Amino acid sequence: MTMQRFINDPDDIVDETVAGFVKAHSDLVRKDSENNRVVVSRFAPQEGKVGIVTGGGSGHEPAFVGYVGQNMVDAVAIGELFSSPTAKSFADAIRAADGGAGVAVLYGNYAGDNMNVRMASEMVEPDGIEVATVVANDDVCSAPANEREKRRGVAGEIFMWKIAGAKAALGGSLTEVKSAAQKAIDACRSVGVGLGPCTLPALGHPNFQIENGTMEVGIGHHGEPGTRIEPLKSADAVADDMLKIVLDDHNLPEGTEVAVLVSGLGATPVNELYVLYDRIEVGLEKAGLNVHRAFVGNYFTSLEMVGATLTVMALDDELQSLLDISCASPGLSLSGGIAEPIGKIGTRRHRGEEARRSTLSVPQAPEAIELQKLALNSASGIVEELAAVIVANKTHLSDIDGLIGDGDHGINMAKGFGRAADQIAGKNIPLSAAFEKLSDILMSEIGGSMGPLYGFVFRNMALSIENRNAIDAEGISAMLNAGLQGVRTTGGAKIGDKTLIDCFVPAVEAFDASKGQGILPALSAMCKAAEAGRNSTVDMVAKLGRAARLGERSRGVPDAGATSCCLILNELAAAISRRVTAA
Repeated sequence: MTMQRFINDPDDIVDETVAGFVKAHSDLVRKDSENNRVVVSRFAPQEGKVGIVTGGGSGHEPAFVGYVGQNMVDAVAIGELFSSPTAKSFADAIRAADGGAGVAVLYGNYAGDNMNVRMASEMVEPDGIEVATVVANDDVCSAPANEREKRRGVAGEIFMWKIAGAKAALGGSLTEVKSAAQKAIDACRSVGVGLGPCTLPALGHPNFQIENGTMEVGIGHHGEPGTRIEPLKSADAVADDMLKIVLDDHNLPEGTEVAVLVSGLGATPVNELYVLYDRIEVGLEKAGLNVHRAFVGNYFTSLEMVGATLTVMALDDELQSLLDISCASPGLSLSGGIAEPIGKIGTRRHRGEEARRSTLSVPQAPEAIELQKLALNSASGIVEELAAVIVANKTHLSDIDGLIGDGDHGINMAKGFGRAADQIAGKNIPLSAAFEKLSDILMSEIGGSMGPLYGFVFRNMALSIENRNAIDAEGISAMLNAGLQGVRTTGGAKIGDKTLIDCFVPAVEAFDASKGQGILPALSAMCKAAEAGRNSTVDMVAKLGRAARLGERSRGVPDAGATSCCLILNELAAAISRRVTAA
């Protein structure tokens, strides 16, 4: 069935969105000269002013890119649909926003964003840029109050950007800007209700379902399941329920001034949002709370999902005065107090640099001494064969991911592996160079959490076999262990967390236990262990990533990362087996 959407090629939709956005709002924004996935304010960088940076997956427009402008965000890193931007894009956004007073990176609490912002902060250290971070965690239903650090960031991020942008515009130091941003997000509580799913264009069908006549309370912006599914209620009853969830968690005293944001999720008519807001304000007044400002519209969407989010921010004198500072951005413009530029508006102060090579100590694989060995100098076809398997399983991997995640795993994996295969096709280069190319693309172009995780797997594998002509079973063991070291150091997952580690660790252990028998028996043992590891994740409760917020609802579904890891290890074994010689 053909999707009724305005799309050319699904793989190009993010780049085409950015191109159209920059053209439409050229008075406020421009593309970064170093990175097409970074959009910069026309008012940045400002000499002596703290830079404000954010970033996130596409598909949420006007978030994230729509909040770049005057007295708001200075630069935004743009990811694939529903996926974190790459570490390189975050680093380039930091450089683009830097006016010499440091940069505050304000983003949502998601595994990929946490990982890539951390890496980006390390990448700009040689440039002498001081980076401070604040992580949004305003979504009430994603974790209990006593575990607020586990909550995901949703539309409360908009208030965080607004407050921090104003504080920076008034000349606040990096410490003061970070403090204001933290105060803002601490004062926010949010909840979402979903009535209908969304479809990732490259997938072609919804990655989750909401049955007619039902609603998902506590849904996430990527379709992450909420706390409960129940029959659809009237608008007033839904508004009452959303407000109760937020206020029960907030526990605000009577007389508190608040700012309220009601955002559609992409396909909800704006008039229905006003129906919700009408009831919400009545409820706030009954609770003895005073609405200082209200924002109703499509501020933080999720493609064409049907539903709405509610955010309530409690205001003190400082937050209220910062909220009232004027700003101009495509997603939010306010008249009010004026903040004049505190310094000269200039150009980028630092040149971009490629992501640095892993600083991990990667042991070199020994040169082959056994008769059975894998020649490395023209083995780049292995990467092409890995790519073919991932591309063939794109829909399968995304369908699995959509059950307890955001449904983009297969799409992004296929894009990364496919691009690498295209760039090395027919070149017969050394396997280390092919792994290096795959790693670079995964880390610099794909993002999410799997971009850096698999990026470091193949980066370490490349380093382990660099300058080697051939490897035997001991060398393959060293290569596999180097890859495992990369993912362990990057992600920090353990066996039982329901991640690719549950596949990767037993697979490598099985290879090592059988390597004395030769390459082929060891590869066979690896494949069996990889499949058993993948299957073991079905009955696990996720402890990391987006699925971890679902608790028991994550049980009964295989982990998408473990599934892709199993595919990769099985095809790697097959590709090596086809090339093993005994001469």
